[in-house]
Amino acid sequence: MKNFKLLGVLLLITTSLSAQYRTFKIKKVNYPEVQIVQIDFREYSTLVHMRYVNNSAVGNIIYIDENFYIKDNQTSQKYKLLNSFNLPLGNNNKYAILEEMNQTINFTLEFEKLPDSAENLDLIENNNGHGFNFYGVEINKQFKENDFMDVASFIKSTPINEMCYYYKDGGTIEYYLDNGIKIAFSLTFDNSYGKYYQANILIQNLSGKTINFDPRNITAKIDTKKGTDVNVLTYGEYMKKVTSRQNWNAFAVAFSQSMAASNAGYSNSTTQSSVSGYSNSFGSAYGYNGNTYSSVYGSSYSYGSAYGTSTTQKYDGAAAYAAQQNASNNIANYQNQQYQIKKSINDGYMKLNTIMNESEYIGYVNIVYKKTDRLLISIPINGKTYLFLANFSI
Repeated sequence: MKNFKLLGVLLLITTSLSAQYRTFKIKKVNYPEVQIVQIDFREYSTLVHMRYVNNSAVGNIIYIDENFYIKDNQTSQKYKLLNSFNLPLGNNNKYAILEEMNQTINFTLEFEKLPDSAENLDLIENNNGHGFNFYGVEINKQFKENDFMDVASFIKSTPINEMCYYYKDGGTIEYYLDNGIKIAFSLTFDNSYGKYYQANILIQNLSGKTINFDPRNITAKIDTKKGTDVNVLTYGEYMKKVTSRQNWNAFAVAFSQSMAASNAGYSNSTTQSSVSGYSNSFGSAYGYNGNTYSSVYGSSYSYGSAYGTSTTQKYDGAAAYAAQQNASNNIANYQNQQYQIKKSINDGYMKLNTIMNESEYIGYVNIVYKKTDRLLISIPINGKTYLFLANFSI
């Protein structure tokens, strides 16, 4: 969903048992920023390949509502969402942030199998008017696609970083998990010597390497047509404005402890997988494994590979993705047993620091207050930039 903080095998398919369509007439769509690229009628499920183009210079929060469904307008039958690839489901306390104007995300939604006769559909994310809703999608079945779409390549071309979040004492704490590094963020207000947004930041390093973190590289911008930069105070600028250090230690301790409680083991999320295997029985199931939503399908003794590109091979869809997630979590939990945060640095206002392996750095920076609906904060760490978007309009 756009601009709203809403909290969205073997699949074994032969080309003779699947049909793919890219020619549609759509009666009504809630948001023109999202489009249907292709609909696949598969043997055991229906895949809808979609594309979202960001229309804001200050970022958008985007995820998929788990209540998404397809309605066959010929029968009024509804078909539930089973899985989402390259966009997190909102009920998992995760979402993605887009930063740049016209930034694109490709994602694929897997639904229960529609009948092959279905040709007039509604795709409904939610009924409150704020979802990725499509009404009267007429499929022109005279134009059947012969080229098999490689789902992995489709979503890999526009990768996302999933952000996790949780609530503490009425506030929201957001964080990324990325190859042994955890970056957590909480926004508060500070008016002790002026009016500022206070960005509280925690960085945990379990990467096995040292990290040089320079808060002078943090940037922020507010919601205008092209996005307007606002000043993030450096440590030197901060010291010129205050005569004594604020008592921030209690907040820092609570911040660190809440992060430890929020995630007992380090986990890593990826949408890229490569898995193969055999199946000798048919069955289907879908549900949650921990925080991972997955669906599994199978048929009689056949070889499958995840998102295979050959049109002559049967391939593995959602279960391969789920298997990769489970493997990543198992490895991550093992890693967590080997590494622990052994040192915490709390300097209050942030300045240049080297964060050693198995250490964490906690502090804050102040951002000059400007009235706005949205504030986008960019935090560069270890060669990557992590985005945090505060939406004050909801």
